[in-house]
Amino acid sequence: MLAYFDNLDFTVLAFLAATLVSLMTSYIGVMVVLRRMAFVGATLAQLATAGIALSGLLEIPCNAGAVVMMLLGVGFFAQQDTRQHLPSEGLIGAGYVAAGALAVLFMALAPHTDSDMLGLLFGNILAVSAQDLLLMLAALLLVTAVNALFCKQFLLIAFDPMMAQALGYKVKLWNWLFYLSLGLAIAVAIHTAGVLLVFSMLVLPPLTGLALSQKWTAVWAISVLSSLLAAGGGVWLSARWDLPTGASIIAVSCGLFGLALLKKRICA
Repeated sequence: MLAYFDNLDFTVLAFLAATLVSLMTSYIGVMVVLRRMAFVGATLAQLATAGIALSGLLEIPCNAGAVVMMLLGVGFFAQQDTRQHLPSEGLIGAGYVAAGALAVLFMALAPHTDSDMLGLLFGNILAVSAQDLLLMLAALLLVTAVNALFCKQFLLIAFDPMMAQALGYKVKLWNWLFYLSLGLAIAVAIHTAGVLLVFSMLVLPPLTGLALSQKWTAVWAISVLSSLLAAGGGVWLSARWDLPTGASIIAVSCGLFGLALLKKRICA
């Protein structure tokens, strides 16, 4: 099976990778946007980037460092108490800045800071391997299964935690599970797609869905569909005009979101 994928054209592999990343992030991104956690997603992505840089410093597999840093971030965010004295937005911002600084420092200290490391940090979707595709497919199936099975619990915890607690739900445990699924999706996708593409796929397709519909199932369907269109269109533009692939995908996704806003304004 791996040999079959290795024989495919690199643009086909890039399209498959972009498709897997878009499916994994756009689906869970709906919950991220609805819970107003976009900055949390950005911070987890930055932590995963710092983990990849740490992997280069320690000369270990890049996914190992990304997962370790992601778990630290998940543990921190899942334990946040809304009644705390310090504002959560400030703590999230501090985490984002700290993760970015760590990524730069780890890169500076790494013995082999070259274009390969920069590709791992900022994404090089054209250089995806068959092993990367299988890893992303496994993560996609796991993340989708968790969020589909526990969608009701995640929604209740997100929008009425007091009611959830009164009904006997362990709010922190369910929060931890959701953050873990989000962090896993980001950690797996980040070294292939890069911070900017992963974060954009967490935010833009869900916003497109919310601009076009207020029904849960429709929002999720539109989010996934728009992300797939962005992935396909971005890879095609990249191959046709020799443009950066990640930026092309983001540009198409921005265009789809702009069209959705235009339609909403016309129909308002």
